[in-house]
Amino acid sequence: MDYRKVLEQLRPDGADWVAEVGEDWLQGRTVFGGMQVALAVRAMRALLPPGAPRLPLRSLQATFVGPMPAGVEVRLRASVLRSGKSVTHARCDVVHDGAMACTVVAIFGAARRSSFALEIPRPVVSAEADALPDQPHVEGMSPAFTRHVQLRWVEGQYPYTGYHEPRATMYARLRDGSCAPEDALVALGDVIPPPALSTLREPAPASSLNWTLELLGDPDLFDARQWALIGAEVRAGADGYLSQTAILWGAAGHAFAVSHQTVAMFG
Repeated sequence: MDYRKVLEQLRPDGADWVAEVGEDWLQGRTVFGGMQVALAVRAMRALLPPGAPRLPLRSLQATFVGPMPAGVEVRLRASVLRSGKSVTHARCDVVHDGAMACTVVAIFGAARRSSFALEIPRPVVSAEADALPDQPHVEGMSPAFTRHVQLRWVEGQYPYTGYHEPRATMYARLRDGSCAPEDALVALGDVIPPPALSTLREPAPASSLNWTLELLGDPDLFDARQWALIGAEVRAGADGYLSQTAILWGAAGHAFAVSHQTVAMFG
């Protein structure tokens, strides 16, 4: 099922929301983290005052507590923590069979006047997206969800190739270009493989434990039909826990998102 259609089947059930995600969106034994968080953002946005000006998503923090299985009904329990004059804090827990899979806190905020503005410059890369091939989807080896995404490597190497540094740059876009810009940014913020895996020579599992996504400017200005450029690097690691940062630029060169993750790597 296309990304947009999965999100649109989220439906209210009493005080909760319910959804079911197919196996084609799995990442290992759990649903792709970007999908989990996008569903949670949808549930939280539904609690914002109707009829008021749309509040852009400004940042979110997600903790992946346990696996979210595919093919079963999951419940999303959203609440508003505080709503001020321009900023609303909300929370959503994603649960199944009483077990927590993911919890997300999001900040929605209206634009405000400010004399300060600073861009993150888009790096000069060696090739444009149209000159590069798609990363192939290898059944049984590639995460299932990647069949819904186009990924094209600019710098770095595929996982498990013994690359000399934990850094990667790639183009990415959802195959479903009809989804909303905010939804697309949440998904694309989590698609790049952990660059540390490229330094290994044999397969080893890795898992995001938490994720902070900071959105810069109005997400609605992002064009989901165009290629995004994502640069990611592991800044430090010890005892099997890695600190990873990624930046996502839109086609016109504006940095729309900064992503920080704590990744557990078993190898």
